[in-house]
Amino acid sequence: MMNQIAMEMMGNGKKMKSYFLFFVLIFLLGNTSKAQDQSPKKDFVRFDWQTATQMPQGQDFPEKGMAGSFSGVHNDVLLLAGGANFPNGYPWEMGQKKWENTIIAITRQGTAYNWYSSEEVQLPVPMGYGVSLSTKEGILCLGGNNAEGIVTKTILLSWDQVDKRISQRQLGNLPGNLEATFGAVYQEQVYLGGIENGTNKLFQLPLSELLGSSSNQKLSWKELPPCPGPPRKMSSYAVQGNGQSDALYIFSGRSETETGIELLDDGYSFDFSTKQWNRIVNVPPVMAAPALSYGVSNILIFSGDGGDRLLERDALSKRILAMEDNEGKDSLQSVLNDRLKNHTGFSNQIWSFNTITNTFQKAGKLPNFPPVTTNAFFWGNKVTLPMGEISPGVRSTGILQATVEHSKGTFGYLNYMVLGLYFLVLLGIGIYFSSKQKTTDDYFKGGGRVPWWAAGLSVFGTALSAITFMAIPAKTYATDWSYFFYNLSVLLSTAVVVGLFIPIYRKLQLTSAYEYLEQRFNLTVRMFGSISFMLFQIGRIAIVLYLPAIALSLVTGIDISLCIVVVGAFSIAYTLIGGIEAVIWTDVVQVIVLMGGAVLSLVVIIFDLGDDLQPMLGRAIENNKLTLTHFDFSWNEPTIWVVIIGGFFANLITYSSDQTLVQRYLTTKDESGAKKTAWTNALLVIPSTLIFFSVGTALFLYYTKFSDALDPVAENNDAIFPWFIINELPAGVSGLLIAGLFSAAMSSLSSSINSTGTVFTIDIYKRFYKGVAEKRYLKVARYATLLTGVLGVLFALWMASFDIESLWDEFFKVLGLFTGGLGGLFLLGVCFPKANAKGAVVGLLVSSVVQFFVSTQTDLHIFLYSAIGLGTCVLVGFLTSFCFGTDVSESKKKW
Repeated sequence: MMNQIAMEMMGNGKKMKSYFLFFVLIFLLGNTSKAQDQSPKKDFVRFDWQTATQMPQGQDFPEKGMAGSFSGVHNDVLLLAGGANFPNGYPWEMGQKKWENTIIAITRQGTAYNWYSSEEVQLPVPMGYGVSLSTKEGILCLGGNNAEGIVTKTILLSWDQVDKRISQRQLGNLPGNLEATFGAVYQEQVYLGGIENGTNKLFQLPLSELLGSSSNQKLSWKELPPCPGPPRKMSSYAVQGNGQSDALYIFSGRSETETGIELLDDGYSFDFSTKQWNRIVNVPPVMAAPALSYGVSNILIFSGDGGDRLLERDALSKRILAMEDNEGKDSLQSVLNDRLKNHTGFSNQIWSFNTITNTFQKAGKLPNFPPVTTNAFFWGNKVTLPMGEISPGVRSTGILQATVEHSKGTFGYLNYMVLGLYFLVLLGIGIYFSSKQKTTDDYFKGGGRVPWWAAGLSVFGTALSAITFMAIPAKTYATDWSYFFYNLSVLLSTAVVVGLFIPIYRKLQLTSAYEYLEQRFNLTVRMFGSISFMLFQIGRIAIVLYLPAIALSLVTGIDISLCIVVVGAFSIAYTLIGGIEAVIWTDVVQVIVLMGGAVLSLVVIIFDLGDDLQPMLGRAIENNKLTLTHFDFSWNEPTIWVVIIGGFFANLITYSSDQTLVQRYLTTKDESGAKKTAWTNALLVIPSTLIFFSVGTALFLYYTKFSDALDPVAENNDAIFPWFIINELPAGVSGLLIAGLFSAAMSSLSSSINSTGTVFTIDIYKRFYKGVAEKRYLKVARYATLLTGVLGVLFALWMASFDIESLWDEFFKVLGLFTGGLGGLFLLGVCFPKANAKGAVVGLLVSSVVQFFVSTQTDLHIFLYSAIGLGTCVLVGFLTSFCFGTDVSESKKKW
């Protein structure tokens, strides 16, 4: 009876536990439902604005400042030229606009600024309100207006560092009677847009041709598809990437026709690769505002004229012109003058446009009376707005500058507790397995005690790592699903690995994969394989350390170097203590956390999107965010052919010759277990790929709907997933998912550390120091493991000082360049019995040269580097083997 009651209680307990977990999940989802809908918007960024310097008063400088000037920085000197002002009275005082030809140079030394101008060096004619473009040679001043109308001249301004003087040179003219209104320099091409005879125009010209031209020289301007819509003036414009390509963006502005002024509330982007225009809707009123590209996917727009008061003044002006009653005219003119005089200035709002989601968000504030009709650029590390118009007819005489500071995130005690507890669990696993490490066979192969399913999960965690957790969602968020089949190609590669490589590795009872290279070829080939692997793994350790360090530094404000040291230290500790068994079993835990975190994030986003999910998916399809494949025959884009071919060979190299993975095949009891290990990983790739690509698309949908939740000044997209985790999920949950991020990194990190220690001990130390006691080998193995980890941490600290736009691309570029030939050696040895050592060495050398040439002299997609490296090594190695003859000792071996 008691047993029955106990059984019922246990059954009810299981049900109660299930109900409890269900309600906990619902509670978490409920608490993650878009927190900012119920709370004030977070201040992600702060602009610290100050007037760095004021224009001196004197006869050498224009009175009352300038607006519409050409401006930019050359050789760390700010150059200003032309523009217009009202020196003899403001518009409401019936003052007349004066166009300037003065050129000003502003140098700086610390906080001291010096202003220079010269009557000897001036623009050939007064001009302003044209297009300023910065180049290495100087500032291009293109067209604009003056008192006589449209100006079609082009000028190059520069600062001579040796003679400390301004230089100006007149170049060839603009095409036709073009009124230049926007432009860009992109990949040594000048793009210039404007209005000609009331029609929008767009032209292209090689930069070298323009810079090499002289006054009035006819240039070969090529006409491109013009910006759609009405003629557009006073637009904001900047060049920025959108995740897939670079484009020239223009926003807002006005159209001036015979019927009057029309304020424009849209924008367009011109794709440099396709030469097509795409419309942008719901653009805020930013007429005449300077714009600046920031990071990899943001455009900052400073101030702007809403235009409402402009329309009122324009209507008053028309009424004044139409009236015949002088008394009435004077009365209306008095009203108009009063509105000009008491104008309160333009908007002080800073907008950030995200080129991936095509959405605007408020990014900060400018000081009172911010300038328009000026330019925005970086002078050193400061955003700079020189002079400009601060109200109708009133000019600024100052140089406005700001530093940009991200707000420091607060990780919270609960999150730190979750993360700390997770680290302690990993360390505990290492300590638990430390007692089993008696020999190098235990330390490197787990004594053959590891179950095949655990080894398979370990392979899965090692191969995917933080590259999956962060970079795949980030890449999909920014682009589409065109990389999808890259991961799935592992199914094809695994079939080859199981059929060809695993039987040989198990038969030879290897510890290091590179032992095979000496047995098949010679010591030289083995040493190349071992040393190449160790160098590559140190670089890989740096990458997988750097990725989560970005995230933790972003969300907590902790210094990135400290993040790298802490994560690296914990990974080194449990790997050093517990050997390969600790690595594998911590990988099992980490895979569970990694996948659980990704699934939970996906569910949370779906809940937050609610009823908007279906229409927003339609929007994603319209924006080609769900494009799965590209079938065109391009070899420099991620087409289906490039992805499958590149993925197959890259995965074949990784799973057949990478010691971090080959070592897992050697930890199981027998060959059958090793094969199951490989297939376990391959089959797990299918659901994981779907999940992580879905997370990327979900992030795009989420931030399209909740644009204010984005970081308005994000410097890269690789941190978009941890940004979501820490800012949109409640404490505890975000700590767990950040732990998932570290799971992804540490699973790969520990594998690299252990495997590199294995290769050094077996291929270097044990190969040249034979007959040493087993305890000595084990001690060396631990020292090698420790040294590898320390070197990886140091490399990561060095790497943190570089700005890498996409770590996904950089990782596969390194993978292809440094491992293609190595993978070719293994395939050559296994598949071609007549191949010999000399042929293998020649194949390897030629492969390295070819890979270097391909990477530096062609635009082939990075996915093809591995295939080219492997194919070259195998082909050249096989053919040259016949030139050297066959070694008798090798011919007796039956491979």
